[in-house]
Amino acid sequence: MISPEIINKLFDIASIEEVVGEYVMLKRAGANYKGLCPFHDDKSPSMSVSPSKGIFKCFSCGQGGNIFQFIMEHEGLSYPLAIKHLADKYNVPIEEGQIDVTELKEEARVKEGVYACLEFARKYFYERLNESQDGKVVYKPYLLERGIAQQTIDTFSIGLSGTQRTDLLDEGLKNGYGAQQLYDAGLVKKINDAEGVIPSNLRDTFIERIVFPIFSVSGKVLGFGGRIIKKDTKAPKYLNSPETVVYEKRKELYGLSVGKNDIRLKDRAFLVEGYMDVVSLNQSGVENVIAASGTAFTEEQARLIKRFTHNITMLFDGDVAGVNASLKHIKTLLAADLNVEVALFPPDEDPDSFIQKRGTSAFKEYVTEKSQNFIGLIAEVTLGNQKNDPIKKAETARSIAENIAALPDPLKRAAFINETANLLQIPERVLIDEVNKFKQENRKQKEQEQRREERIQEKQNSSDTSSSYNYVPEFTSFTTAEALLVDKKSYQEQDLLKTLILFADQEFDEEHSVAEYIFKELQEEEIWPVSKEFETVFKDAYAYLLEHKMLNELYFIRNPSTSKMAAGILSQRHKLSPGWEDNFEKIVKTEDDNYKHQVVQNLNYLKLNHIEILMKENQEKMKCAETEQEVLHCQQYHAVLQEIRKKITDEIGTVIL
Repeated sequence: MISPEIINKLFDIASIEEVVGEYVMLKRAGANYKGLCPFHDDKSPSMSVSPSKGIFKCFSCGQGGNIFQFIMEHEGLSYPLAIKHLADKYNVPIEEGQIDVTELKEEARVKEGVYACLEFARKYFYERLNESQDGKVVYKPYLLERGIAQQTIDTFSIGLSGTQRTDLLDEGLKNGYGAQQLYDAGLVKKINDAEGVIPSNLRDTFIERIVFPIFSVSGKVLGFGGRIIKKDTKAPKYLNSPETVVYEKRKELYGLSVGKNDIRLKDRAFLVEGYMDVVSLNQSGVENVIAASGTAFTEEQARLIKRFTHNITMLFDGDVAGVNASLKHIKTLLAADLNVEVALFPPDEDPDSFIQKRGTSAFKEYVTEKSQNFIGLIAEVTLGNQKNDPIKKAETARSIAENIAALPDPLKRAAFINETANLLQIPERVLIDEVNKFKQENRKQKEQEQRREERIQEKQNSSDTSSSYNYVPEFTSFTTAEALLVDKKSYQEQDLLKTLILFADQEFDEEHSVAEYIFKELQEEEIWPVSKEFETVFKDAYAYLLEHKMLNELYFIRNPSTSKMAAGILSQRHKLSPGWEDNFEKIVKTEDDNYKHQVVQNLNYLKLNHIEILMKENQEKMKCAETEQEVLHCQQYHAVLQEIRKKITDEIGTVIL
């Protein structure tokens, strides 16, 4: 169990704008910050971050909470592991055994083991490059010859895999990591697929390769890319980690954890093809550079770039493969509403070799001079010197129209259509029709993909439930109150909690704060929330009030069970304009003006809810009554409850039928 002192220390030293800013570009908006929400495909900044309250809230998808909630959602971690994640980042020690792995869900336990294995492998590879005989004699000289200095090796944690088939496997087992953990992390693979995950049937994934760790945006190791330097081999030049529970290739970008701050600062990202391009450019002072770690560029990667900048320049080789890769990426980037430029290098050059030979200044000048938008690139590639060939012009126009159709912004579409019409001397009306055809095709394709996904989901759901058709549930014992509330939403309890979060430490009367008054009423009237959703929340808050003699919004923000609700309540999307009072002398009462009345109303509705429960319990007793005296007693009790209910409804102005 992690102590409250450690949790509170992390809340105090880890500012939420710094934590969220690691993943999203934030811009100041008054007292708060705004940015694109990372939890859905956000077109415009929908997420607000409040430094004073320590909360984030997306007004589009509804996600919200404190710093730990953000890490849990973004990194897919459990609450204890989110605490550990931030403790590691801010060098707050957590003693061995404070995280009880038995408390973690199975998926969280697997992820924790995978992350531990990957970090172990990173250190192992790094030490091999810098300390082993192979590293010193063969592989490190190769990197130095390529112009990669020790400082850059340290920055990117470049390493060297083992030279034997089971070097990493043996070292991992020796250090207490299980064969299954190493396999789940993608560090070893099965020799024979038919046999199990046992040491004798495993071999290292990376053998005799320079290894580049692939980090998440926050700096956690997710996987590796390995480059072979031997020329007399049929093995692929590059080899990447397989997908695992923590590594989804389509969602990650190599170099982003190192270059994100420079991308923000320069408001532009350079997209290159390989690891060496990223490393070489970064070392030469071009730090706003990233790579997709493969040929296929995805929507998720485009949205990831968009969190830090809307401007991207692709730096690819000018050979056929480089041009084709550029054309393949453009549509995906445009669909994410990014501003795309392309600079192609000479066929015998790539960004790495170019900057090594000619230097940083010449590199920047070349990129500035050669950068062009997708219209210029497609025209250059498709038309070439045949600018008057009508067939070539038609092919070029069609290719450009296909890319314009991917743009979500109608103004940008119109501007690019106009530019294309002028360049190719084709009427705008014809281009508009062509763009609309592609838009319609894109829409149909998306609908087909959506239906396909729905069918897959339906099959999964049916297979999940088919095994339960013959299941006979055991008899479960409920209290009567619980049974009555099984299918009922606890709106009264929820509303009371909202009021408590907003006004807990406000004065209610001369003797009580709002929190003290609410808990006094709950205790004296015996109307404590009975739903599973809220019972523990209220009891824990009451215990905290008794122990600390105070309760305020900070408690609810930091409490994992209420932080999301607190973020939603305390984040204001809109504020009432002061003009109503200043210009029109219209005074509009707010919650702050009415909170005492709201407290009384909430409690009265909660009392009505409990009276309803008592009346239903009484009706059940009446059905089971065996004597006239028992029936009479139930009738008298019913009359008393009706009288109490009428007093409350008269007070709050509610009519009960």
